[in-house]
Amino acid sequence: MRVLITRPVAAAQALAQTLEARGHEVWIEPLLTIEPLPATLQLGGVQAIALTSAHALPALERLWALDPAAMRVRVFAVGAATAAAARRAGGTRVEAADGEAPDLARRIVASCRPTDGAILHPCGTEVRAGLAEPLMAAGFRLIRQPVYHARAVQELSGQTRQALRQGVDAVLLHSPRTAETFARLVRQHGLNRDLGETDACCLSAAVADGCRALRWRGVRIAVRPDQPALVELLEATDRRC
Repeated sequence: MRVLITRPVAAAQALAQTLEARGHEVWIEPLLTIEPLPATLQLGGVQAIALTSAHALPALERLWALDPAAMRVRVFAVGAATAAAARRAGGTRVEAADGEAPDLARRIVASCRPTDGAILHPCGTEVRAGLAEPLMAAGFRLIRQPVYHARAVQELSGQTRQALRQGVDAVLLHSPRTAETFARLVRQHGLNRDLGETDACCLSAAVADGCRALRWRGVRIAVRPDQPALVELLEATDRRC
């Protein structure tokens, strides 16, 4: 299959290697550029950390380098891949939720007590609903601290525009903002009519909602919000083609 990956570069390269080993032809078009912010995390009064993106890990690594004792603070990560990345970065008490912010909130509510301290959420400058609301409803205090900015690109590369015009079998979309950015750029470049033989392979229903209005052959959603399930979805799509 001819596959377009839209993740930021570091994550996209590892996924591209996996797909190329399975015989797919792959393009990488990062739709978000991750810019770290000069933030210093503070753990005073904090009982646990909610990690909704691996992009926040550099800030945690800086904290752990300055204060190794901070590694003992519990980290609740959204999805197995983010949890594994947190462990590689040095986290010693990392727990994984199923893969979306509401799942993470449920895991925290089931495992922690509001009276034991706040939940620290190192996050991007733009935050979606799903984590704060159930935590606050359960009586928790959530401290958000932006540690990175995800900047959306303003145009598709010439190579990707040409690939879409010639025909791509599948576009992999991992986040609602990436899906929304892709939809905007497709319309901007007049490429919507070129998607009639292309499937959108989406990590979750929220991702699919961000691009559903485009003229896809089909919009498909992974059975779990994690990368292995997205690869399985792509392979299943390949068998249908």
